[in-house]
Amino acid sequence: MSQPRDLQHEFYDMLMESQYWLPETMRAYQRSQLAQLLRHARANVPFYEKRLDPVFTASGDIDWDRWEELPIVTRHDMSAHRDEMLAREMPKGHGAAGTISSSGSTGRPIQITSNRLTVLAANANRWRAHRWHDLDWSATYTARAGSDERANYPDGLVRGPWGPPWDPSARLGRVIELHSNASMEQNIEFLQRTASRYYSTGPKTLHVMALEVERRGLDLKLHYVLAHGGHADDQDKAACLRVFGARTLEHYSSKEAGQIAYPCPTGNGMHINAESVLVEIVDADGRAVPRGESGRVIVTPFVSTAQPLIRYDQGDIARFGSPCQCGRHLQTIAAVEGRSIAIFTHPDGRRIATMLSEKARSALQATFWQIAQVGPLEFEIRYVPQSPQATADEAVAIAMFRDSFFSDAQVRFVRVRDIPLTAAGKFIEYINEWSSIEAGT
Repeated sequence: MSQPRDLQHEFYDMLMESQYWLPETMRAYQRSQLAQLLRHARANVPFYEKRLDPVFTASGDIDWDRWEELPIVTRHDMSAHRDEMLAREMPKGHGAAGTISSSGSTGRPIQITSNRLTVLAANANRWRAHRWHDLDWSATYTARAGSDERANYPDGLVRGPWGPPWDPSARLGRVIELHSNASMEQNIEFLQRTASRYYSTGPKTLHVMALEVERRGLDLKLHYVLAHGGHADDQDKAACLRVFGARTLEHYSSKEAGQIAYPCPTGNGMHINAESVLVEIVDADGRAVPRGESGRVIVTPFVSTAQPLIRYDQGDIARFGSPCQCGRHLQTIAAVEGRSIAIFTHPDGRRIATMLSEKARSALQATFWQIAQVGPLEFEIRYVPQSPQATADEAVAIAMFRDSFFSDAQVRFVRVRDIPLTAAGKFIEYINEWSSIEAGT
């Protein structure tokens, strides 16, 4: 067996044990990984040559009590200082580097240079989550993704097994990519024809497909749907369970940070892949928020040594959860509440990032909606009605909106046939278009 597979297998085996480590053991492990990353970045990455000074003592030790003094890395930094953020030398064994672009769902696309270890860590964390949820690696898995023309309908692109290479059953499985330009009808036909048991795409696309299968009276059963690129709410999950008979495995990830968290199979919330990434939730000053409060998600992936990201603003709003009762000691995220682009602002300086109650959706008799700030105090709720005959109680929805956001907000409603996806194929439920207009972007 080749060395990369040996290393990947070892890391996976460690993950199956480390999920039960006591918090103090995990903290010691994380600090050992961070120490290596900090010293590498300070010595080999021009961007961090002076930036990390707050945590280094005169003797070269690391003062962890000063961690929050490190400035937060932004998407602007990654664009403006692209070359300075690349390592001149790589640690031995970290492998060759490759460059990909982000989708740009929080702004302009950016380039990320990663190395072999980031791929190994991502795979191992993904397989651990699959084990938690008893996924069958010998089955066929269809992934709606990408722009590779070889993945065009009707054949798609067969990529081979999708489970760990050392697992005998995984060698029988196959993942097939289906181009994102395939229509809803083509996706449904493809899943039936290939006898796929697993299907991955965005949560709102899954919801729309479930409603279409239900409307047409088709029989399409899946074991799991794997949601990515957005938050899967209770309505999304309920539709997939009702129509496909499938539970939803939602993963929280990004191209910058890799696999961040996966849902617990028995408890509440999402377990952080703490062996691979440090996750902080902070306020506007970069300080940790009290448990249970929402804040910005800041990530530091440990093995991203080709382009280190030390305290990188993920662009999300989230809050930590309570310790899980499942027996795993991995810290939990209770909810990812939205993108930072969806922070609504008031002319008096107030900023709010929250979600409108699902009772408001019920009052509108809506399946999907997009809530946008379009002016200093002007907001639009664009929604898809459950049926052409659906009657919306806009007064109730306005009252709930003003209670959640600003009492003097002006709200207008726009009935639409669908909510368009971004160029990257993502569904954005909360968006601040006014800030974009002001910034000229």
